[in-house]
Amino acid sequence: MTNNILTPSFHIYYSKQLNQLPRSIKIDIWKRLTSRKYPLSLEQASGIHPEVEDMLNQAVEKYIKKKEHQRMKPITSNCENLLRKENEELCISKQVLEKKIEELLDLQEQYKSREVAMTRSLEESGGKVTQLSDSVAFFKSIIPDTKKAIASAEKSIDLLENKCHNLKDIISAKDRKIIALVDQILSKTEHSDVTIEPETYPNTHERKLWAKRHSESDHDLETRKKYTFRP
Repeated sequence: MTNNILTPSFHIYYSKQLNQLPRSIKIDIWKRLTSRKYPLSLEQASGIHPEVEDMLNQAVEKYIKKKEHQRMKPITSNCENLLRKENEELCISKQVLEKKIEELLDLQEQYKSREVAMTRSLEESGGKVTQLSDSVAFFKSIIPDTKKAIASAEKSIDLLENKCHNLKDIISAKDRKIIALVDQILSKTEHSDVTIEPETYPNTHERKLWAKRHSESDHDLETRKKYTFRP
């Protein structure tokens, strides 16, 4: 705590006055501000305060007058070394302070860039989430209608399959009647119809030919129309 009280920590606002004063005077002013009967707090002394400004201005004025007075006297080498040392310390302090200010400005720019990037990313993510939510809501809304359509299609398929079975039965019955009539006719005449499958095949070629026609009739309606097959 004592080190904080004795170590000057003036605000950068008073750099002009501080650059004109030696370290010993700055320490003395700091002590008077923080250790007098009614002292300033460290926060007040380190900030911008009218008492701090008045005391620094007075010290600068006195110090300038003192230096002007000393110019009238021979300047010893010890005084020159002291002043040179104080000036070097001030230059170093100024350089350090300027470097810190530059670093803070760089950090501020980096923070702003990251903030802009994060804001843009959040906006884009929000838009994608909204689109996804809309898509999910849409698909949920059409699920009942889709289920109804599927159920209706399944019923239609069942009906078509039943009709196909019925048609196959009808065609098969028709073929049997035709063949029976043809067999009766052929038994009394020597005429034969090449579009009606014979009861027995005269040769291997004929058997393979009708087997081929059987196969084609499964997917060729014209073949089914043209030829009559035995069950």
